[in-house]
Amino acid sequence: MALNLGKAVVDFLTAHPEEKFSARQIAEWLVATFPDECSAKKASSQALETDADLLQQLVAEIGSQRPRLQKKHPSLKTTEGRPRKYYISEKSDSAEVAAAENVGVAAPVGKDDAKIGEHGLYPLLSSYLWAEFGVYSKRIDEKRSSNKRGPNGNR
Repeated sequence: MALNLGKAVVDFLTAHPEEKFSARQIAEWLVATFPDECSAKKASSQALETDADLLQQLVAEIGSQRPRLQKKHPSLKTTEGRPRKYYISEKSDSAEVAAAENVGVAAPVGKDDAKIGEHGLYPLLSSYLWAEFGVYSKRIDEKRSSNKRGPNGNR
């Protein structure tokens, strides 16, 4: 019986929810769990000569099947950094980000909750600029600007 790589990866991650694994860790598990299928794959391929070659091939196949697997299984998620980590999570993307950043504020759910005026966004922008880039932000007070040509005079 041939190894169904996509099903095996999803089954492994489902058995370990919320745990993050690299493609190499998953491939090592595949080799340990399905030794007969992996040795048959190695024997049928002309390019795979060693166990390390087989492991690298499995890692590449896991990475190449990621987009298809994520479309088929929306709970399959990956991290952005390298090496990419695979995991199963039932949380929404915004809840994942909030949990990763340890933000105590829940993400807005409805459209009415998401409406924040421009003046309410300046403190958020200012704190973001300071936290991420170490930059102090300043607002331009249009009443005190050097525009002597009237409204829209600076355009």
